[in-house]
Amino acid sequence: MQQSIILIRLKLVLFLFFLKYSFSQNSTASPYSLGGLGDITFKGNVINRMMGGVSVFSDSIHANLNNPASLGELKLTTFSVGIHYKNTEITSIDSTDDSRTGSLDYIAVSIPTKFFSFSFGVIPFSSVGYRIQANDLSIQDEVVVSRYEGRGGTNKSFLTVGFKLFKFISLGGTVNYNFGKISTQASNQNENIDFGTFLTSESSLSGLDYELGTHLKFNISKKIIIESFLTYKPENKINSRNKRVYFTRSLQNENIGDIKEVDLASNNLDLVKLTIGQSYKYGLSFSKDKKWFFGTQYSFAQSENFKNDFFNQGKISYENANSLSFGGYILPDYSSITDYWKRIVYRAGFRSENAGIKIDNNSLKQNIFSIGASFPLGGYYSANNVSGFSNLNVGLEFGSRGINSGSLLKESFWALRIGLSLNDLWFIKRKYN
Repeated sequence: MQQSIILIRLKLVLFLFFLKYSFSQNSTASPYSLGGLGDITFKGNVINRMMGGVSVFSDSIHANLNNPASLGELKLTTFSVGIHYKNTEITSIDSTDDSRTGSLDYIAVSIPTKFFSFSFGVIPFSSVGYRIQANDLSIQDEVVVSRYEGRGGTNKSFLTVGFKLFKFISLGGTVNYNFGKISTQASNQNENIDFGTFLTSESSLSGLDYELGTHLKFNISKKIIIESFLTYKPENKINSRNKRVYFTRSLQNENIGDIKEVDLASNNLDLVKLTIGQSYKYGLSFSKDKKWFFGTQYSFAQSENFKNDFFNQGKISYENANSLSFGGYILPDYSSITDYWKRIVYRAGFRSENAGIKIDNNSLKQNIFSIGASFPLGGYYSANNVSGFSNLNVGLEFGSRGINSGSLLKESFWALRIGLSLNDLWFIKRKYN
């Protein structure tokens, strides 16, 4: 009993630590993050991402954060956390640059009760991080340096409830509170003039949305299991409270000169409501329990009508976003006592995406291959120890997006993703200590 109390306290400490950590990290350094709300960073927990983002898989010891109805299968309290490190090579016609980023991917606590299961946590959902520079000649043939920078993003704090309606059907729903801040800065600096001109814009974002899901799981033969899920998120609004400031700054000592705040209220730009279109996900899989799994998933988001009157991005337009994923795993022998490597789950997947953003009328697309493994921690289940169901998940992603043509860029990247899933028994009275 004492061991369980210590584990609970450890999980709460980790939860609070990563909760604070998540708000201060930036998970992208891409010029393509200037569109919409930025790069959509969350594609599921590490297990899902190692299988190409396929989220149809459900079991009793893992929390599937992309499929609320899957909580109907949960039997053990689960603490989930994921982090990543990403290396990106950005190529244009005449240059190549590298960027390195890292951040928290998700943090959640999922708890089963007698009648239902619930989960809560925080997901850094989108990220903005770019710096673009252009050198032009003025009328007097002097070099003018123009810089465009952006940073910030949005997070989701969520509460999910899932339950079994019948033996083979589960239902679930998620309520998300969206919050975050996006800041941009545009500047013009003449190399022969001490003071440069700067325009800073800032948006504070907030709003609610919800998602509903259903999950089917049943045997089509004595050994083969079929699973299917569908989630739907209706159209929702996000409030964007904005401010904009002009100022001048010395290039030598960085002293601030004149400052002028723009009157946004006169143009109804101090508060803008951003419309986020409806979306859905559908998945189908076949598996043999504790042996192998293969699934596919299609996701769609209605983003063609997105607009933000506060940010004028002339070369960017929007279209509906979609993605198609394939993935699976093999488990050599989950009950092996003599060979630890046979108890490791080996995973792989592929995902092809259209981000829903068009730059110079070119759709932004990306393809990602993923591989990874889940390493069991501890021994086997007993009345006083369930640590054997905890696991460490490690995965690698390799991908590219964009094209190296004209003013467009191509990004080639790899990412290391690490997830931890710790399990325990809560709300169950033990007969023996």
